[in-house]
Amino acid sequence: MEKEYSKILESKALVRFEDCDPFGHLNNGRYINYYLNAREDQLRDNYDLDIYALGKTTGKAWVVASNQIAYLREVKFMETVTIRTCLRWYSGSDLMMEGQMVDPKTGAIISVIWTRFAYIDIRKGQKAEHSEELTNLFSSVAILGEGKPAEYFEDRVKELRMASVVLP
Repeated sequence: MEKEYSKILESKALVRFEDCDPFGHLNNGRYINYYLNAREDQLRDNYDLDIYALGKTTGKAWVVASNQIAYLREVKFMETVTIRTCLRWYSGSDLMMEGQMVDPKTGAIISVIWTRFAYIDIRKGQKAEHSEELTNLFSSVAILGEGKPAEYFEDRVKELRMASVVLP
C-alpha cells in the first residue's frame, strides 16, 4: 500500500534577535533562511527525506537556482510564525517550492516565497535527473503536478492578498 503524504507541510519558528535589523524587524535576507530551514526539517519529519544523507549516498543534491519573495507585513523580534511549504511543481531536474509565513493568531500571510531548486550531480557539477523513487514522491505531493506551469509569482501574490487564502 502506498503511503499517504500531506501536500502542505507546516512548522513554527521563533524570530530571533540576531536575525533582526536595528528596528527589531526580521531582516529581509533572513526570511530565506527561515524558509529553507523549515522546509529541510519538514521534509525530514514528514517524508523521511534527509536531503543531506541523500547527497552523501547518491552524490546528488538540490541547489537554490532562484528565489522570488514578497513581504506583506513585518515580523518582529520574538514573534512566533507558522511556516507552510509545498511543492508547487517538479520536472526531471527542477523543483518549485512555495512557502508562506503566516501569523498563527490571525492567519494573515506575512510573506510568500517561490524557490526553484536544481538537482545536480555534485561530483560532475552539472544537472542530474531525479530518480524514479523521488519522482514518485513528487508526483504524490506536488500541488500542480509535473511540468512548469505558465504562471507568474506576482499573480500568485495578488491572489493570496485578495483572497487571504493559504496554500495551495
